[in-house]
This record gives sequence, structure tokens and C-alpha cells, in this order.
Amino acid sequence: MMLLQIPSARAFQAIRSVSVSELSSLRDEDLRPLLPCLVRMALCSPVDESAKWTEARKEVQKLLSGLEVVNSIVALLSVDFSLLEQDALKEQQLRRKVGGSATSSVLVESLQNGLALEFERSEPSRRLRLVLSELLRIMSQVDVREEFIPEKCELFESEVYLEEVSDVICIAQAELPSLLALNQLAEALLRVKHGPWLLCQLVANAPDSFEQGEGYININ
Repeated sequence: MMLLQIPSARAFQAIRSVSVSELSSLRDEDLRPLLPCLVRMALCSPVDESAKWTEARKEVQKLLSGLEVVNSIVALLSVDFSLLEQDALKEQQLRRKVGGSATSSVLVESLQNGLALEFERSEPSRRLRLVLSELLRIMSQVDVREEFIPEKCELFESEVYLEEVSDVICIAQAELPSLLALNQLAEALLRVKHGPWLLCQLVANAPDSFEQGEGYININ
């Protein structure tokens, strides 16, 4: 059984303050939970175009250059998120129309294997679709049920794929924030096995959400 570690307080403070010097001093295992955020920071067009931030981005890129797992996260960012969002919205509307009980999916064609094995064998775009489809399914159930009922989902229960699933969730939420509002996503994750761990990873990669009005998530 894997030992699931939440982001350390030091790592969270480093990413929250965007301290490149602190991030550079972290061990690889402490840096690992923050990689989705750091990869977006290094590759996406910055809002801040100052010379200081340009240098900071270069340091982040150097920090990531020796980590093999970064390649799979970079691949996730190459997906057409506009098309993905269109299909996700269609699926969301379908699930709302039938009260969350839809058995078909706009995002994912029929599966040849179980969700976990399908995830392992899929390319980045399909991985995003598999995770999004399951998240939207659970979120639709939260909408129609007043009581708290745990949800079964093989994809969020297989520890061997959990870090990669977490990467997909973090990238999907960052790229599709209107579709995956943090407070609604948090409610959904808390209903699955390892949900609290996934939520910690998500908050670490969206540190501004830690104390954000309606979207505030308390992980203490």
C-alpha cells in the first residue's frame, strides 16, 4: 500500500508566497505535489511581465528540468481545453436534465476496461475526459441528494494511479475554473475514497483559494 503524504507546511508556504528560493530548497518528494501549479507557472503566459517575474519563471523552469514526471503534466496542458469544455458542458447539462442518473457520457465513449486500467492506457486528452466525466457524475449526485452519501469510483480508489489522477484534477480545475468551481469540487471529492488527500493536493496547487470567501476550504 502506498503512503499518501499531504503537502508539507513548508512546501505550501513556499508556493503560497511564490518564493522561488524556498521552492528550490525543497526535496523532490516535497516538490512533487506542487508540480501541476509549477508547470503552469513555468509554461503559461504570465499576467506579471516584470523583469523580476521573468527571472523567477526561468528559475522555476530550471527547477523542473530534472524531473521526469513533469513531461506528463506538460502533455496535459497541450490538450484543446476549449473543445473539452464544450463537451463537458454538454455532459453537465445532460446530467442535470436526468437528475444525475445519466448512464451515457458525452466526454467518454464506452469503456473497454475498468476505469483505472483505462486511465493507465489513455493519452492525456482521454485521461482528462475520464476524470472530468467522473467528477461531473459525482457533482451531479451531490446536487440531487440532501444527505451525505459516499460515492464509489474506481478511479479515485486505486492508489497506484492517484498522483497522476491528482495532476489531472489540478490541471483541469486551473484550466476550467468556471466548470469546476472549487467549493463544488471540494464537496464532490469529500464523497470519494482518498477525497481529503486529493483536496489537499488541489488546495496546494491553488493556494489563493485557501481563504477565499465562498470558496474557502478549511483543511485543518
